Amino acid sequence: MRVRNVLPVLFFVLLVGLGTSFGFLLDTYFDHQKLQVRYETLEHDRLEQRLDILFQARKLSGLQLDYDRIDDFCRKLMVMTNMSGPRPDWDDFTGSGGPLINSMTLSPYDTRTLVRNMQGAVVALNRDVLDSEVLQQLILKQVRENKQLLDSTPSVWPVKGRITSGFGMRQHPFDKTYKFHRGLDIVPPGGRGTPIHAPANGVVVFAGRDGGYGLSLLIRHKNNITTRYGHLKAMAVKRGQKVRRDDVIAYVGNTGRSTGPHLHYEVLLAGKPQNPRRYILN
Repeated sequence: MRVRNVLPVLFFVLLVGLGTSFGFLLDTYFDHQKLQVRYETLEHDRLEQRLDILFQARKLSGLQLDYDRIDDFCRKLMVMTNMSGPRPDWDDFTGSGGPLINSMTLSPYDTRTLVRNMQGAVVALNRDVLDSEVLQQLILKQVRENKQLLDSTPSVWPVKGRITSGFGMRQHPFDKTYKFHRGLDIVPPGGRGTPIHAPANGVVVFAGRDGGYGLSLLIRHKNNITTRYGHLKAMAVKRGQKVRRDDVIAYVGNTGRSTGPHLHYEVLLAGKPQNPRRYILN
């Protein structure tokens, strides 16, 4: 009798316990589902932010290359026109430099701020690119006003090819000591006999053999600029002859102290060697 009276109570308590447990498990399941949806949403947002960052970084990289290219071209034009810097009335077009993204803004925990900073850098750099293009046009305008100066300033490659030795210190190919190289050594694809073209208008002031340069040429241009061409096979001009840009003046050879057919090309300003790359626009 007592057992029969206790069984319903135990059954009721067990039923209540099971119901409570089931409710708790059901509530936990729905909470987990909500967390899963929240996690997937956050993961989707994080992926979109990463894509946005990569897109902005790509735009920044492209704009930086454009800016560097235009800035380099402007500097070359200033060198060619004997300008030490922009004129005072060009101050509005000299560019101020964009707000570069520094290490303080590269926190992986604040991608939204990073994206905003990158967008700001893109806007600023884009403005500087436009300003530099305006500055370039102003310089070109001044160059056009003095066309004779431009025509007489070396600005193109005398021959195109592989640069085997640049301007500056290098190990000499013969005595293996480090010496200053006064120009560029250019090896054209055609090798010996490739035509060499005048990079600007000028007058031939020397044509003959010159020690280690072998058969060589010197052409005097305006603004106290002279160009030298060494290790020639043959010459197409003679001393005192006037030449114009793109005229064939000589042919690539291997004369003098040379390890193989190539052109040694120098640009001299008042007799002092300059980096020829600073004068090459094409």
